[in-house]
Amino acid sequence: MNAKLPQATFNIISHGLHGMAQEMGEKLVRSAYSTIIREARDCSTSFLDRNGRIIAQAQFCPIHMNSFGKVFEAFARRYDLSTIRPNEGLITNDPYSGAQHLNDIVLFTPVFYRERLVAFSASLGHHIDVGGGAAGPNAGAADVFSEGLRIPLSRFDLDRDLGDGLLEQFIRINVRPPDQVMGDIYAQLAANRTGAARFVEMLDRFGEDTVLAAAEELQDYSERLARDAIRAIPDGVYEGEDFVDDNGFSEEPLRVAVKITVSGDTLDIDMAGSAPQTKGMINSPLASTISAAYGAFAMVLGGGRIPVNDGLYRPIRRVDVPYGSFLNPSQPLAVRARNNACHRVYNAIMLAMSKVVPLQVLASGHDTTNAIGMGHMGRDRYRVYMEVVGGGWGASAGADGADVVDGYVGNCSNVPVESLEADYPFMRVEEYALRRGSAGAGAHRGGLGARRVYRILDDGVTFNSYSDRFRIRPWGLFGGEAGAPTRFLVDRDGQTISLASKGNVTLRRDDRLIIETAGGGGYGRREDRPRQLIDLDIASGLAAAE
Repeated sequence: MNAKLPQATFNIISHGLHGMAQEMGEKLVRSAYSTIIREARDCSTSFLDRNGRIIAQAQFCPIHMNSFGKVFEAFARRYDLSTIRPNEGLITNDPYSGAQHLNDIVLFTPVFYRERLVAFSASLGHHIDVGGGAAGPNAGAADVFSEGLRIPLSRFDLDRDLGDGLLEQFIRINVRPPDQVMGDIYAQLAANRTGAARFVEMLDRFGEDTVLAAAEELQDYSERLARDAIRAIPDGVYEGEDFVDDNGFSEEPLRVAVKITVSGDTLDIDMAGSAPQTKGMINSPLASTISAAYGAFAMVLGGGRIPVNDGLYRPIRRVDVPYGSFLNPSQPLAVRARNNACHRVYNAIMLAMSKVVPLQVLASGHDTTNAIGMGHMGRDRYRVYMEVVGGGWGASAGADGADVVDGYVGNCSNVPVESLEADYPFMRVEEYALRRGSAGAGAHRGGLGARRVYRILDDGVTFNSYSDRFRIRPWGLFGGEAGAPTRFLVDRDGQTISLASKGNVTLRRDDRLIIETAGGGGYGRREDRPRQLIDLDIASGLAAAE
């Protein structure tokens, strides 16, 4: 603790900074136009000091943990940010400049206090559409150009370039639902301004020197907690691996390999041995891969107890990802489905750490971004639907896996059926339920997957998706059994058609699209499950009596 900073003052400011970042996120959600942000909360907000170090970040999507710092570094190399003016901003979605995939647009705006640059507000939103070859994921994309509009590292003037200005008009003409996309960008601006206003209020109350000192101490505090947690892990080298089903073009699984070296209060991560870069959209840009590793260790080390800021990452000395692997591809390969590779990074780290800290890990869950997209050109306008449908989490030493939630790396919410049907009149949801029997058995069972059935009400609706765990089932730990795999089906004219995990197909009026997501793996032997929990599962209809 800074000797000049009283404990009470530090507590007030540190909690205020966290609350500020969280309020930014809530402002973004409440202001957004599209269901993917407004309902599913596929977004993140962060606040950085003038040098780009993360002071506070809202705990929305773990995959975004590394987004803001890496992108800021790219902007700082491209521009002299000391000359930025109050009405300017920075925007990009380029996955080869520190961003993640094209749908994630990152927006920074500067924060000034008494005419001096003191910080940056930042927000990231997953946008419902960025053009490209499909209204949603383009499963046939072989390069990033096929995936949509790519915004370079751009420094822009809000008054000049938005509204009738070049930036807004350029975005509008390249996307299918321009009002939703630009509405969400304006929601990001509103979130950034909220953060700036709250930070200035804090500076007025406590003084600039005190607040900035508290921000530095907050990062140091997170670092101390992270180092303490690492120090509790025995020194050694721990390895794990998992596999993505395929790249969407062939059936060859893609290996994710991790080697973790723990030494005192630091650790190194090496992903040598992971599969080479590949055709299709399953590649993961470096920033996403590192974010997945950070997110996995945030769970192992603190489980949400450690404040998310730059200090949390300092004890992780290196994350080595071979260039040319599918976890660090070369330009211009497609990367839209990068989150499924990132989930396997998380899984491989969990498996490696299960050998030394078995009480702090989870078995594999569905751990997949089940990206369900549909597009339809109606009489009035183009509508694009996108949602991440949850599944079962893996069980742990202390509890059953959670039922029907997004994978940990994504952490999105579901879209309520009522909101979905109001916004997308070309479909109706006929069933949304737990997928009974999908959980892996164990002393603690895995979580149950979801079953959702859509009735298609118009011709010409395209189904555009990517998923995983169709072939390689979620694994259990310490005798726990695997969960059921995911599957996508279409009921049409009395026949059932199986769909691929990654694809673009045209649906017909009266088709029934069936989404069944994977259940989580179990933890421990099924013979060790307490009888009263078995009886409860049977009575609840979650498991068959046999």
